[in-house]
Amino acid sequence: MRIAIINERWTAGATRCARDLQRGLGQRHTVQYFPEGSGPAPTVPEYFRLLAEFKPDVVHLHSFYGDLPYSFLADVAEKYPVVYTPHDPRPIGNVMLKCWNCDKFGTCFECPLVGRLKRYSLVQHQYFWERQEKRRVHNRLPADRATVVCVSDWMRERMLTTELARLPVKRIHNGIDLKVFRRDPGARASLGLPEKARVLSFIAHHSGWTVDERKGGPVLARALAEVVVPRFPDLIVLAVGGGMIPNLPQVRPIGFIKPGDIARYYSAADVFVAPSLADNLPYTVLEAMACEVPVVASRIGGIPEEIEDRVTGRLFTPGSWQELGNALVDLLENPEQTAAMGRAGRQRTEDHFEMSQFVRQYEELFASLVPAARA
Repeated sequence: MRIAIINERWTAGATRCARDLQRGLGQRHTVQYFPEGSGPAPTVPEYFRLLAEFKPDVVHLHSFYGDLPYSFLADVAEKYPVVYTPHDPRPIGNVMLKCWNCDKFGTCFECPLVGRLKRYSLVQHQYFWERQEKRRVHNRLPADRATVVCVSDWMRERMLTTELARLPVKRIHNGIDLKVFRRDPGARASLGLPEKARVLSFIAHHSGWTVDERKGGPVLARALAEVVVPRFPDLIVLAVGGGMIPNLPQVRPIGFIKPGDIARYYSAADVFVAPSLADNLPYTVLEAMACEVPVVASRIGGIPEEIEDRVTGRLFTPGSWQELGNALVDLLENPEQTAAMGRAGRQRTEDHFEMSQFVRQYEELFASLVPAARA
């Protein structure tokens, strides 16, 4: 097959997923990833010229809408079979925090992100018009040539409450490379950490307060300050990434690191913490589990599909710093339980989130959209 993959330049989970597919599918098929290079992303006319030159059997659109108008989705589907994988709620909502739960609101006239007076004014209600435009794009999609893929059952269920339900809507969990993400027994020594220390890790790609809030940085800060640190004053917290770092002497701001070093920071920790207030299926949770580190994470979005509560880690109520703190203390006080959860987490990633399974499911989907003579 000839497969075109189009993704926005933002280097978050969608880009990671797209690149994993490029590498995996490229072993057996001709795959072209767009955009390559460091220059500006192609315009819509430039994309159609590139696609015409490449002659794809199927076009896989990831979170393209960061660089291109949303109508690009329907325009491409008029010419090629399309698989569309949104990694966030923007197709049916907004990426801002409250809209990760917009299924709780009857219509966008109840959206808490819109001022009360503007909610009832079609002239001023910008989000209403944006949602209407997306609905028109979705209604243009041909049901026999466009398939939506969600990376979690949680997101799939949300999509099925919208006009997208008339299309095939499938779920394919993200996969990770278990040869890259595995326990490194020498991690603490290489990072200069005491072998007997209690260590937490927190890894997130931040880009300002909105992402800091969504990833739960303030929740973690309070849990540490009021619950965990009083019990373990010598605790070490490895905060990898940018953005908000809890202002505590126990926290070591690591900053951004090379992708090849990430497994070392997971492996050095007793527990990985993911206190997101809104999330889909974060890679960090899977990576930590693959490195045999139990995860304490919010019971939100697709995270419960990753973590088996009290088997591979602990789930807590989103935003509850008390629950988070108590769960961390419980694991830090019980190293045998923590080690057993870590081993169970590794087994869960091998059973459900291994890279070859992920690539194979996409390969089978692409093949189903391409005439047998060209597959």
